[in-house]
Amino acid sequence: MAMDLNAKAAYIRGLMTGMEFDPASKNGKVIAAMMDLLEEMAATVTEHDNALDQAYDELETLDQDLDDLVADLYGADDEEDGEEEGEDLYEVTCPNCGAVSTVDEDTLLDQSQELVCPNCGAAFDIELESTGETPEDGEPQE
Repeated sequence: MAMDLNAKAAYIRGLMTGMEFDPASKNGKVIAAMMDLLEEMAATVTEHDNALDQAYDELETLDQDLDDLVADLYGADDEEDGEEEGEDLYEVTCPNCGAVSTVDEDTLLDQSQELVCPNCGAAFDIELESTGETPEDGEPQE
């Protein structure tokens, strides 16, 4: 953005020069003063834009350093992989191509939709086998 302002100011200055603009006339003095102000403002905006870019770069560096410090103090965070702590994942083999993918428990138990293989795109159902274990409420499964 700032470079555009400097380029536009230079373009206007070029127009003034090409038109054989008379800066000695009454109107010319006002326009020349406005042009000087415009160039100075464009230069100031460029300086501020550059300083802001530098501040953002330094802030990004500080943010990365803080992340490293937190990781060193508290150890690696398992939730960075997008998995919630304690979330069970199951491996499913595609009957069409044999590719193995992982699904979460909610997706696996949702019988209203078919699973789709990310490798070949084939849709398939899963039949869950009973393990014979008793559920958490203590009643045996039927």
